[in-house]
Amino acid sequence: MSNELAVIGEDLGMSLAEAMGVSTGGETRSASIPRITQIHSGVMGTMEVNGKTIKTEVIPAGAYKLSVNQDTVVYSNEPTIRIFAVRQQWQKWDSDNDTMVKSVMSNDLKGDLKDSQGTFNVGRPSGYIEDFKALPKDKQDLIRSIKRTMIVFGTAKFNNAMDANGDPIEGYDEEIPFVMDIKNALSIKALNGLLKTLQRKNVLPIQYSVALGGEMHELPTGASYASMVFKPDAKAGLLDTDNDTLRSFVEYINWSNSYILDQWAEKNSDGLSAEDADVVHQFVNVEEAD
Repeated sequence: MSNELAVIGEDLGMSLAEAMGVSTGGETRSASIPRITQIHSGVMGTMEVNGKTIKTEVIPAGAYKLSVNQDTVVYSNEPTIRIFAVRQQWQKWDSDNDTMVKSVMSNDLKGDLKDSQGTFNVGRPSGYIEDFKALPKDKQDLIRSIKRTMIVFGTAKFNNAMDANGDPIEGYDEEIPFVMDIKNALSIKALNGLLKTLQRKNVLPIQYSVALGGEMHELPTGASYASMVFKPDAKAGLLDTDNDTLRSFVEYINWSNSYILDQWAEKNSDGLSAEDADVVHQFVNVEEAD
């Protein structure tokens, strides 16, 4: 297996750990990657009981949803995944323009990351904030609106898949490429815990099948929400398609970042010196060429 991993890394021109955005201790522009999300409220449906139709929860909160495309959505209580790449990003919903503002994706959130609105870190101040409560309320609200996001790229098996009515459907128990944004603090903590566990095993995430689960939590208001659970399941062998899958993820990350850098440069074209503008232009072109 180590030889197979080395070949993939050599083909990409970087180590696998670098490509995945992790350490072991020591798509194209037109591609649309199926997206996994965790549901925080149960999906209601109907069922027949003693000849009567009753409304009931057919998919529980904490389950996972795979949006294959605009028309196809499937659910599973127990999907398993293999993680190919992990990146981090700042995100904020811009309600005025009905769009998500994003920074470039990076292996970590250190330093200043250019974003799609032409600023850095989506407007979040750099560095550690020592006394958050001492900040003006509008600044506190802004910081709260900006979400640290961990982005996971991998393949998933949606075991015992269901449709929106809770009825079983077939065809989703083979590995399907996916992307998943994780913003929930408890879910991020759980993901980091998983990565550290695999690091201690001296393996890369791609070499392990991970079972996804859910935990429910109550808010003081009485509302509830779900957080993700990541459980290492078993060592997994590499597939013949893994090389192309990993390459597609890295290409997608590069394209997404170059698109954001284009937006940043466009919004700062008047304020950049000729030298800085040339550097940005060259960097974007290099990313696109890759």
